[in-house]
Amino acid sequence: MTDQKVFNLALFGFSAHERRVLNSMLKLAAARGRIYQVADEPDRAAAQIAIVDGDQPAALREWRSCRGSDAPLPSVLVGAGPQPEGADAVHVARPFSVRRLLEALDQVTIRRLRYVPDLTINDTNEGGSLNEALMDQAREAASQARRSGARALVVDDSPPVRKLMEIELGLFGVDVDFATTGEEALEKLQRQSVDIVFLDVMLPGVDGYSVCKALRRQRPTREIPVVMLTGRGSRIDRIRGAMAGCSMYLTKPVAQEQLHDVINRYLSVENPHARQ
Repeated sequence: MTDQKVFNLALFGFSAHERRVLNSMLKLAAARGRIYQVADEPDRAAAQIAIVDGDQPAALREWRSCRGSDAPLPSVLVGAGPQPEGADAVHVARPFSVRRLLEALDQVTIRRLRYVPDLTINDTNEGGSLNEALMDQAREAASQARRSGARALVVDDSPPVRKLMEIELGLFGVDVDFATTGEEALEKLQRQSVDIVFLDVMLPGVDGYSVCKALRRQRPTREIPVVMLTGRGSRIDRIRGAMAGCSMYLTKPVAQEQLHDVINRYLSVENPHARQ
């Protein structure tokens, strides 16, 4: 599948037999919406996640030194005993299973890399093929994320879209306010400043195109990035969005990668995928 998200893993420690088992487990899970694959030793520096043998002191030392003890790779720690004190990692007890390993990797991608597996922004449900456990993990991670100082206004009358946008933006430490109509959005923007507006086209009352035009006519809101977030993706709709003055036009369902590109482009937030 060309749209699958690939995460490269660095292994620290483990016997040759366990490495074969890990590789087999990950290959069995390759049909999911994301792929976890072990990086070859020469490519290990480019890995996004580490899997560490927590029962081997040498593996722990190597893991902590790969980026410095203060900022190790986002990690899954596998061990028979308790998690070492001070280890910022998801712990998986030996013997490990496919389910527990994948659950741990998913936790790391949500908490540290801000990627929620299989999440899409759409009007019809609350997370694509997400199960409730992953949604709960995503909500918790978003609520605990370090605040970036950025603020967004999401203008959409769809409850699922508002909930999902709150999670997605919250994972980047962005504070989110909401409006369900164009009139409410214009009123809020007269009283408060935001760094970006996500604006649905089909709104009760004043439509999104009219709201965007109004924002571009007013000096305080003229320069705010406005991202159209809509189910209408025809060429004519995109032209209308451009003529109204929108900064970008995203068609629902919106994949995480698209939304992350927008966040990185318009908001000054930390890039969780950058290696330090």
